[in-house]
Amino acid sequence: MTDPAHTGGSARASLARVGATAAVAFGFYLALGDPTAPFDLVTGAASALVVAAALGRVSFERPPSAGSLLTLARAALFLPGLLAAVVRANLSLAAVVLDPELPIDPAVVRVSAPEGVLATALLANSITLTPGTLTVDVTDGELVVHTLTAASRDDLLEGSLVRAVARVTGETPRIDGGEQR
Repeated sequence: MTDPAHTGGSARASLARVGATAAVAFGFYLALGDPTAPFDLVTGAASALVVAAALGRVSFERPPSAGSLLTLARAALFLPGLLAAVVRANLSLAAVVLDPELPIDPAVVRVSAPEGVLATALLANSITLTPGTLTVDVTDGELVVHTLTAASRDDLLEGSLVRAVARVTGETPRIDGGEQR
């Protein structure tokens, strides 16, 4: 028999998930708005409550803990690197599209998916956000990724994004060089 505290089935775990979801949503709302304006404080709180009511039970793989705060801090450090990768990929892809001499070489590759649901979702979405790559499927512990150029494929298979996601989630990265089809 499984322990409800570990599976997240307890009322306390559900309340922690809802509360953490509300806090993250409210913080994000204020980061985008003006944290000193009364209107933003009220609408932010209302929005956070709606988000928490709708997504509170599914937002966290495990009940939030002190480790969740560390994961959130590592994610904040991950974002600038991801944004830099997106900018580099945009410039590279723009050069390929605008210069008829540069090759467009589409291919589908397989990349080992991380162990956890959060890590897999973060990696798949990070790949899709980067121009020239698109996560098509997650199957059998692998991400199926369409790449538009050899450069985007090489960057992906090199594994820096996989390692960065592993740092955020605290999991061991699985880098096997991928498989091209």
